[in-house]
Amino acid sequence: MKILAIDTSNQPLVVSLAENDKLLDQYETNVPRNHSVDLLPAIQRVLATAGWSFQGLDRIAVAQGPGSFTGLRIGITVGKVLADMLKIDLVGVSSLAVLAEQVPGDGIVVPLFDARNDNVFAGVYQAGQNLYPDGHYPLKQVLTFLAEQEGPITFIGDGQHFTEQIKAALPKQVLTILAEGDSLPDGKGIITLAQQAQPVANVADFNPNYLRKTQAELNWLNEHPGEDHPENYVFEV
Repeated sequence: MKILAIDTSNQPLVVSLAENDKLLDQYETNVPRNHSVDLLPAIQRVLATAGWSFQGLDRIAVAQGPGSFTGLRIGITVGKVLADMLKIDLVGVSSLAVLAEQVPGDGIVVPLFDARNDNVFAGVYQAGQNLYPDGHYPLKQVLTFLAEQEGPITFIGDGQHFTEQIKAALPKQVLTILAEGDSLPDGKGIITLAQQAQPVANVADFNPNYLRKTQAELNWLNEHPGEDHPENYVFEV
C-alpha cells in the first residue's frame, strides 16, 4: 500500500511517503503560518524523490485534529481534493495519537497541546490504547486522572509549558516531559496509524476534529443564547 500522509495540525508541517510500513521520504518544516504555501510543493517533492506519481497512490492520510483550526483546514482540504480526484482511500487520524505513537515502550503517554488559560487538548495512551479520550480539558482534570494511574508517564507535545504544574500534581510518578524539539511529529506515527484506520465512507463528509468551538462560534452563541446545536458543531470544509 502506497500512502501519502499529511500533518498540518500544528506549527510543524510534515508530509510523509511510505510503502506499507516503510517510510520512504519525508518533508518537514517548523516555520509558523506557512502551510498554505509549503504543503503542495512538499507533496510534489516527496513524490518526485520516490519516483511516484499521484496516480500510483493507494491512500491519503491526514492528521484530523485537534490543533490549529487554520492548519487543520489546509491539510484536510488538500487531502479531500486529492482523494476525491484520484478516487482513492482517505483516512483521518488523531493528531494526539500520532504523537503518542512515537513514544516507545509500554508506559503511559500523554500527548498534549497548549490550549491557553491552563486548558489543553490531550489524551492518555498506553500500548496503543486510548485510556482517556482526546478532548479539550482543564489541565487539572487530566492531571487528576493521571494521579490515579501507575507506572511511568511521558508527556509529549507542549508538556514543557506546564512542567511546574505537572510535577506538583504527580510527585510520586516517574515522569518524562519531552522538550519541544523531541516532541515534533516524525512522520512515522501517522503512517502506522494510517494503515490501521478505516477509510472514510464519504470524502465530502470528512471534517476537522477541532474538539472545541471556534471563536466565531463562541461569539455567535453569546449573541444567541440557547441556540447551541451540537449536530452543527463542525461544518464541511
